[in-house]
Amino acid sequence: MSVYTVGREHGRYTFGSATLRARGSMRAATLHTTSGDFDLEVTDRRRLGVVARAGGRPVVALGPGGVRVPGPGGEARWSPGRHSGTLTRGGDRIHVQAGWPGRPLRVEVTGAWEEPELLVLTACFAVLTRRRQRLITAMVIAGATAGPR
Repeated sequence: MSVYTVGREHGRYTFGSATLRARGSMRAATLHTTSGDFDLEVTDRRRLGVVARAGGRPVVALGPGGVRVPGPGGEARWSPGRHSGTLTRGGDRIHVQAGWPGRPLRVEVTGAWEEPELLVLTACFAVLTRRRQRLITAMVIAGATAGPR
């Protein structure tokens, strides 16, 4: 198992030679890797799934509607958590754990994955967009339930 941290610097998240830049309110992002550029977007209202597209063609999909990852192997599974997400396929695993906002993400990679930079940063985006929605929801609830001043 290898453990990495993915932090934000100058508006970009970096893993190896790949970079991820989120757009808008964390509903879309652009991912640059050595194998090409990918557009990431949220697939559902609850932000449980994301898809990475290259030229309009889905390459990676993580969500309740199914999982698609490049490379050979059995069926993969995406399990989003409260502040984390885990991608598994057989004995291979990518686990992303988010800390407090502004802190680096902790990534554990086990096994051999094809296009690991693409998969890790797509999983990071899935965790970050879910955390962003939870934060916005908490702010709306706090604002709606606050008493008069």
